[in-house]
Amino acid sequence: MNIKQIDIFKLKVLRMAGFLEYVQQVLKIVKTYRDSGEAGVSQLPAKVEAAYTPFASGVTAMDDAYKLSRASEYTQQIADEDTRRDGLYLALKNQVQMYQRFDFDAEKKAAATYLWNIMKKYGVDVNENYSEESGKLQQMIQELEADNTAGHHITTLGISSLVAQLKTANEAVRTLMSQRNDERMLQEKAALSNARDVADERYRDLVLMINAATAMEDDQESIAGLGEVISQVNELIKYYRLYVVKSGTGGNNGGGSSNGNGGSQGGGTGENGGSNTGGSGSNTGGSGDNGGGSGDDEPDQ
Repeated sequence: MNIKQIDIFKLKVLRMAGFLEYVQQVLKIVKTYRDSGEAGVSQLPAKVEAAYTPFASGVTAMDDAYKLSRASEYTQQIADEDTRRDGLYLALKNQVQMYQRFDFDAEKKAAATYLWNIMKKYGVDVNENYSEESGKLQQMIQELEADNTAGHHITTLGISSLVAQLKTANEAVRTLMSQRNDERMLQEKAALSNARDVADERYRDLVLMINAATAMEDDQESIAGLGEVISQVNELIKYYRLYVVKSGTGGNNGGGSSNGNGGSQGGGTGENGGSNTGGSGSNTGGSGDNGGGSGDDEPDQ
C-alpha cells in the first residue's frame, strides 16, 4: 500500500524570513484541521497533538524574536541628545534668518543670506527620524566647514560656537545610535538564531509524528483528515523548492535515508529529495538542519 507522507524538506536552505513564513504556514495548515471538529476537541491523533503543541509554541517564540524591539539603555540618551541638537539647530536657523532682516547692516545681511542658501538645501526637519536628521546635519555642517566664505560669514555673525555645538550634538546622536544598533544586532541575532533552532527541531518532530501516524495508526478513519494536511504541506514544500529556495543558499537535501523506523525516501529528485514511502521515516536529519540560513535578512529596528 502506498502511504502518503510529508516530504523531507530540510529548512536550513531557507533564509530567516522564509523559514519563519514556512513554519507559520505549516502551523496554519495543521491548526485548521486540528480545530475543524467539535469546539475544544483536537482532531489530531494523541501523538501528533503532543508534537503540535510545542511546535506552535516554537513558531510563536520565533515570531516574537523576529519582531523583537528591545528597550535599550541608549534610547533615552539618544532622545536627550536629539532634543539638544534640535534646539541648537533651531537657534542657528533663527539667528541666520534674523540677520537676513538686518537692512541697516548690509554685511551681516549678506552673510546671513549666503549661509541660509547653504542651510536650506538640506531641508533639515527636527521632527523627522534620527537617521535622516543626522545625515542631513552632517552634510550641512561639512559644507559650512569646507566653504571658506561660509566660515568667514559664520565669524561675522558671531555664531561659530553655535555651529560647533551643533556638530558635537549631532555626532553624539550618531555615535549613540551606532552603539545601540550594535547592541541590538548582537542580542537579536542570538535570540533569533536560538528561536529558529527550536522551531526547526519541533517542526521535524511534528513531521515525524504525522508520518508515523499515517503508517502505524490502526484506526485509519481517525486519521483520514491527515491526508489533506499532508497534501497541503507537500504542495507548500513544492512551492518553496521551486520559488523560494535559491541556488547556493544551502546544500542539496536529496538522497540518503531517513532516520525513521523502516521507511526510506522515495526516488524523487531535486533540491530536497523525494517523499517518504513507508514506515515512519521522517525528516530527522539531526542538528545540521538547524542552520541559520545564509545572509539572513533581519528586522531593521
